[in-house]
Amino acid sequence: MSAALPPNLRVLSSLSPDHARFDLSSERFVAALHRAEDAHFWHRARNALIARRLRALGAPPPARLLDLGCGSGCVSAHLAALGYQVTGVDGHLPLLRQAAARAPDARFLLHDLAQGVEALSTEHPDIVGLFDVIEHLVSPGEALQRALSLLRPGGLLVGTVPAMMALWSPVDEQAGHVLRYERGQLAALLEGVEGARVLEVAPFNRLLVPMMWVQRRLVVKQGDAAATSERNLAVPPAPVNEALRGALQAEDRLSPWLDRLPVPGASLWFALARG
Repeated sequence: MSAALPPNLRVLSSLSPDHARFDLSSERFVAALHRAEDAHFWHRARNALIARRLRALGAPPPARLLDLGCGSGCVSAHLAALGYQVTGVDGHLPLLRQAAARAPDARFLLHDLAQGVEALSTEHPDIVGLFDVIEHLVSPGEALQRALSLLRPGGLLVGTVPAMMALWSPVDEQAGHVLRYERGQLAALLEGVEGARVLEVAPFNRLLVPMMWVQRRLVVKQGDAAATSERNLAVPPAPVNEALRGALQAEDRLSPWLDRLPVPGASLWFALARG
Protein backbone atom coordinates (compact mmCIF):
# COMPACT_ATOMS: atom_id res chain seq x y z
CA MET A 1 0.00 0.00 0.00
CA SER A 2 3.01 2.32 -0.46
CA ALA A 3 1.39 4.29 -3.31
CA ALA A 4 -1.17 6.91 -2.33
CA LEU A 5 -4.74 5.67 -2.27
CA PRO A 6 -7.37 7.21 -4.56
CA PRO A 7 -9.56 9.69 -2.66
CA ASN A 8 -12.63 7.46 -3.04
CA LEU A 9 -10.95 4.36 -1.55
CA ARG A 10 -10.64 3.62 2.18
CA VAL A 11 -8.97 0.71 3.98
CA LEU A 12 -10.90 -1.31 6.57
CA SER A 13 -8.76 -4.45 6.47
CA SER A 14 -6.19 -5.86 4.08
CA LEU A 15 -5.80 -9.11 2.16
CA SER A 16 -2.54 -10.34 0.71
CA PRO A 17 -2.52 -10.28 -3.11
CA ASP A 18 -1.31 -13.90 -3.11
CA HIS A 19 -4.10 -15.12 -0.86
CA ALA A 20 -5.09 -18.68 -1.80
CA ARG A 21 -8.66 -17.74 -2.73
CA PHE A 22 -7.53 -15.34 -5.42
CA ASP A 23 -5.15 -15.52 -8.35
CA LEU A 24 -3.69 -12.21 -9.44
CA SER A 25 -0.36 -13.76 -10.34
CA SER A 26 -0.90 -13.40 -14.09
CA GLU A 27 -0.75 -9.76 -15.18
CA ARG A 28 -1.89 -10.86 -18.65
CA PHE A 29 -5.00 -12.48 -17.17
CA VAL A 30 -5.87 -9.39 -15.10
CA ALA A 31 -5.38 -7.15 -18.15
CA ALA A 32 -7.58 -9.46 -20.24
CA LEU A 33 -10.27 -9.36 -17.56
CA HIS A 34 -10.16 -5.56 -17.45
CA ARG A 35 -10.56 -5.32 -21.25
CA ALA A 36 -13.42 -7.80 -21.17
CA GLU A 37 -15.25 -5.91 -18.43
CA ASP A 38 -15.10 -2.75 -20.51
CA ALA A 39 -16.09 -4.16 -23.88
CA HIS A 40 -17.21 -7.82 -23.89
CA PHE A 41 -20.86 -8.43 -24.76
CA TRP A 42 -21.29 -10.70 -21.71
CA HIS A 43 -20.34 -8.02 -19.19
CA ARG A 44 -22.22 -5.25 -20.96
CA ALA A 45 -25.40 -7.32 -21.24
CA ARG A 46 -25.17 -8.42 -17.59
CA ASN A 47 -24.80 -4.80 -16.45
CA ALA A 48 -27.89 -3.80 -18.43
CA LEU A 49 -29.85 -6.74 -17.00
CA ILE A 50 -28.91 -5.86 -13.42
CA ALA A 51 -30.02 -2.26 -13.87
CA ARG A 52 -33.31 -3.26 -15.50
CA ARG A 53 -34.09 -5.86 -12.83
CA LEU A 54 -33.42 -3.36 -10.04
CA ARG A 55 -35.78 -0.82 -11.59
CA ALA A 56 -38.44 -3.52 -12.04
CA LEU A 57 -38.14 -4.36 -8.33
CA GLY A 58 -38.82 -0.73 -7.41
CA ALA A 59 -35.21 0.23 -6.69
CA PRO A 60 -34.22 2.91 -9.23
CA PRO A 61 -31.44 5.48 -8.76
CA PRO A 62 -30.47 7.12 -6.46
CA ALA A 63 -30.88 4.04 -4.23
CA ARG A 64 -27.89 3.21 -2.01
CA LEU A 65 -26.18 0.02 -3.18
CA LEU A 66 -23.43 -1.97 -1.46
CA ASP A 67 -21.55 -4.12 -4.00
CA LEU A 68 -19.84 -6.93 -2.04
CA GLY A 69 -16.96 -8.60 -3.86
CA CYS A 70 -16.96 -5.81 -6.42
CA GLY A 71 -13.57 -6.72 -7.92
CA SER A 72 -12.34 -4.08 -10.33
CA GLY A 73 -15.70 -2.32 -10.36
CA CYS A 74 -17.40 -3.50 -13.54
CA VAL A 75 -20.92 -3.46 -12.05
CA SER A 76 -20.20 -0.68 -9.55
CA ALA A 77 -19.10 1.71 -12.30
CA HIS A 78 -22.13 0.96 -14.47
CA LEU A 79 -24.62 1.50 -11.65
CA ALA A 80 -22.85 4.60 -10.38
CA ALA A 81 -23.03 6.09 -13.88
CA LEU A 82 -26.81 5.53 -13.78
CA GLY A 83 -27.09 7.51 -10.56
CA TYR A 84 -27.00 4.81 -7.86
CA GLN A 85 -25.10 5.71 -4.68
CA VAL A 86 -22.57 2.89 -4.85
CA THR A 87 -20.13 1.57 -2.28
CA GLY A 88 -17.96 -1.28 -3.53
CA VAL A 89 -16.16 -3.67 -1.18
CA ASP A 90 -13.37 -6.08 -2.05
CA GLY A 91 -10.23 -7.56 -0.49
CA HIS A 92 -7.92 -6.82 -3.43
CA LEU A 93 -6.15 -3.50 -3.45
CA PRO A 94 -4.96 -3.79 -7.11
CA LEU A 95 -8.53 -4.44 -8.26
CA LEU A 96 -9.99 -1.67 -6.11
CA ARG A 97 -7.52 0.82 -7.55
CA GLN A 98 -8.98 -0.03 -10.96
CA ALA A 99 -12.51 0.23 -9.57
CA ALA A 100 -11.85 3.64 -8.02
CA ALA A 101 -10.51 4.94 -11.34
CA ARG A 102 -13.48 3.50 -13.23
CA ALA A 103 -16.08 5.02 -10.91
CA PRO A 104 -14.78 8.25 -9.35
CA ASP A 105 -18.27 9.08 -8.04
CA ALA A 106 -18.53 5.78 -6.11
CA ARG A 107 -16.95 4.85 -2.77
CA PHE A 108 -14.73 1.81 -2.32
CA LEU A 109 -13.68 -0.04 0.82
CA LEU A 110 -10.76 -2.45 1.03
CA HIS A 111 -11.94 -5.23 3.32
CA ASP A 112 -11.41 -8.97 3.65
CA LEU A 113 -15.01 -10.18 3.81
CA ALA A 114 -13.81 -13.44 5.39
CA GLN A 115 -13.37 -11.35 8.55
CA GLY A 116 -17.11 -10.67 8.60
CA VAL A 117 -19.29 -7.68 7.80
CA GLU A 118 -19.33 -5.94 11.18
CA ALA A 119 -17.06 -3.22 9.80
CA LEU A 120 -19.81 -2.45 7.25
CA SER A 121 -22.66 -2.36 9.76
CA THR A 122 -23.11 1.42 9.53
CA GLU A 123 -23.91 1.33 5.80
CA HIS A 124 -27.64 0.30 5.93
CA PRO A 125 -28.01 0.28 2.12
CA ASP A 126 -31.22 -0.09 0.15
CA ILE A 127 -29.58 -2.86 -1.94
CA VAL A 128 -26.77 -5.33 -1.34
CA GLY A 129 -25.35 -6.91 -4.49
CA LEU A 130 -23.44 -10.19 -4.82
CA PHE A 131 -22.69 -10.24 -8.52
CA ASP A 132 -20.96 -13.49 -9.47
CA VAL A 133 -19.66 -13.95 -5.93
CA ILE A 134 -21.31 -16.84 -4.06
CA GLU A 135 -20.24 -19.47 -6.60
CA HIS A 136 -16.73 -18.97 -5.17
CA LEU A 137 -17.80 -19.78 -1.61
CA VAL A 138 -17.86 -23.07 0.29
CA SER A 139 -20.47 -21.64 2.71
CA PRO A 140 -22.66 -19.41 0.53
CA GLY A 141 -25.61 -19.55 2.94
CA GLU A 142 -23.54 -17.88 5.65
CA ALA A 143 -22.44 -15.15 3.23
CA LEU A 144 -26.04 -14.50 2.17
CA GLN A 145 -27.16 -14.28 5.80
CA ARG A 146 -24.41 -11.79 6.60
CA ALA A 147 -25.19 -9.72 3.52
CA LEU A 148 -28.88 -9.60 4.47
CA SER A 149 -27.99 -8.29 7.95
CA LEU A 150 -26.53 -5.13 6.38
CA LEU A 151 -29.78 -4.09 4.69
CA ARG A 152 -32.34 -1.67 5.96
CA PRO A 153 -35.73 -3.31 6.62
CA GLY A 154 -37.40 -3.98 3.27
CA GLY A 155 -34.10 -3.69 1.42
CA LEU A 156 -33.08 -5.96 -1.45
CA LEU A 157 -30.37 -8.62 -1.59
CA VAL A 158 -29.66 -9.35 -5.24
CA GLY A 159 -27.05 -11.19 -7.25
CA THR A 160 -26.01 -13.33 -10.17
CA VAL A 161 -24.31 -16.72 -10.44
CA PRO A 162 -23.10 -18.97 -13.26
CA ALA A 163 -25.57 -21.77 -13.95
CA MET A 164 -25.71 -25.36 -15.21
CA MET A 165 -23.04 -27.84 -14.13
CA ALA A 166 -23.32 -29.24 -17.66
CA LEU A 167 -21.29 -26.17 -18.67
CA TRP A 168 -18.53 -26.80 -16.10
CA SER A 169 -15.03 -26.55 -17.57
CA PRO A 170 -11.43 -25.53 -16.73
CA VAL A 171 -12.60 -21.93 -17.10
CA ASP A 172 -14.62 -22.40 -13.89
CA GLU A 173 -11.67 -24.00 -12.14
CA GLN A 174 -9.35 -21.15 -13.11
CA ALA A 175 -11.95 -18.64 -11.87
CA GLY A 176 -12.12 -20.37 -8.49
CA HIS A 177 -15.72 -21.50 -8.80
CA VAL A 178 -17.00 -24.13 -6.38
CA LEU A 179 -19.95 -24.95 -8.64
CA ARG A 180 -22.35 -23.68 -11.26
CA TYR A 181 -25.85 -23.48 -9.77
CA GLU A 182 -28.97 -25.23 -10.94
CA ARG A 183 -32.13 -23.15 -10.59
CA GLY A 184 -33.75 -25.38 -7.97
CA GLN A 185 -30.50 -25.65 -6.02
CA LEU A 186 -30.17 -21.87 -5.82
CA ALA A 187 -33.83 -21.46 -4.87
CA ALA A 188 -33.39 -23.94 -2.00
CA LEU A 189 -30.30 -22.09 -0.78
CA LEU A 190 -32.14 -18.77 -0.80
CA GLU A 191 -35.16 -20.22 1.00
CA GLY A 192 -32.81 -21.06 3.87
CA VAL A 193 -31.85 -17.42 4.48
CA GLU A 194 -33.60 -16.41 7.70
CA GLY A 195 -35.51 -13.15 7.72
CA ALA A 196 -35.71 -12.97 3.93
CA ARG A 197 -38.44 -13.42 1.34
CA VAL A 198 -37.40 -14.82 -2.04
CA LEU A 199 -38.66 -12.55 -4.81
CA GLU A 200 -37.03 -13.96 -7.94
CA VAL A 201 -34.79 -16.75 -9.18
CA ALA A 202 -34.56 -16.39 -12.95
CA PRO A 203 -32.28 -17.70 -15.70
CA PHE A 204 -30.61 -15.40 -18.18
CA ASN A 205 -28.10 -15.79 -21.00
CA ARG A 206 -30.30 -18.56 -22.38
CA LEU A 207 -29.06 -17.89 -25.90
CA LEU A 208 -25.49 -18.67 -24.84
CA VAL A 209 -26.14 -22.20 -23.58
CA PRO A 210 -25.60 -24.09 -26.87
CA MET A 211 -22.59 -21.96 -27.82
CA MET A 212 -20.97 -22.40 -24.41
CA TRP A 213 -21.66 -26.14 -24.39
CA VAL A 214 -19.76 -26.53 -27.67
CA GLN A 215 -17.01 -24.07 -26.79
CA ARG A 216 -16.25 -25.62 -23.42
CA ARG A 217 -15.91 -29.07 -24.89
CA LEU A 218 -13.85 -28.21 -27.94
CA VAL A 219 -11.96 -24.99 -27.31
CA VAL A 220 -11.10 -25.04 -23.62
CA LYS A 221 -9.27 -28.36 -23.79
CA GLN A 222 -6.43 -26.74 -25.72
CA GLY A 223 -3.52 -25.47 -23.59
CA ASP A 224 -3.24 -24.79 -19.88
CA ALA A 225 -6.00 -23.36 -17.66
CA ALA A 226 -4.65 -19.79 -17.58
CA ALA A 227 -4.38 -19.65 -21.37
CA THR A 228 -7.86 -21.11 -21.64
CA SER A 229 -9.29 -18.38 -19.39
CA GLU A 230 -7.52 -15.66 -21.38
CA ARG A 231 -9.05 -17.00 -24.59
CA ASN A 232 -12.45 -17.10 -22.91
CA LEU A 233 -12.10 -13.40 -21.99
CA ALA A 234 -11.08 -12.28 -25.47
CA VAL A 235 -13.51 -9.71 -26.87
CA PRO A 236 -15.02 -10.99 -30.16
CA PRO A 237 -14.73 -8.93 -33.35
CA ALA A 238 -16.87 -5.80 -33.10
CA PRO A 239 -19.77 -6.93 -35.36
CA VAL A 240 -20.07 -10.25 -33.53
CA ASN A 241 -19.68 -8.61 -30.13
CA GLU A 242 -22.44 -6.07 -30.84
CA ALA A 243 -24.75 -8.67 -32.34
CA LEU A 244 -24.46 -10.93 -29.28
CA ARG A 245 -24.90 -8.01 -26.89
CA GLY A 246 -28.04 -6.96 -28.75
CA ALA A 247 -29.39 -10.51 -28.77
CA LEU A 248 -28.89 -10.91 -25.00
CA GLN A 249 -30.53 -7.56 -24.28
CA ALA A 250 -33.47 -8.55 -26.49
CA GLU A 251 -33.72 -11.78 -24.50
CA ASP A 252 -33.75 -9.75 -21.29
CA ARG A 253 -36.60 -7.55 -22.56
CA LEU A 254 -38.60 -10.74 -23.16
CA SER A 255 -37.85 -12.08 -19.67
CA PRO A 256 -41.35 -11.35 -18.25
CA TRP A 257 -42.56 -14.10 -20.60
CA LEU A 258 -39.44 -16.26 -20.73
CA ASP A 259 -39.24 -16.49 -16.93
CA ARG A 260 -42.47 -18.51 -16.97
CA LEU A 261 -40.89 -21.20 -19.15
CA PRO A 262 -38.56 -24.03 -18.02
CA VAL A 263 -35.77 -22.82 -20.30
CA PRO A 264 -32.33 -22.87 -18.61
CA GLY A 265 -29.77 -20.13 -18.93
CA ALA A 266 -26.02 -19.99 -18.55
CA SER A 267 -26.52 -17.62 -15.59
CA LEU A 268 -29.08 -17.04 -12.84
CA TRP A 269 -30.36 -13.82 -11.27
CA PHE A 270 -31.79 -13.79 -7.76
CA ALA A 271 -33.49 -11.27 -5.49
CA LEU A 272 -34.60 -11.42 -1.85
CA ALA A 273 -36.25 -8.82 0.37
CA ARG A 274 -35.38 -8.35 4.03
CA GLY A 275 -38.44 -8.82 6.21
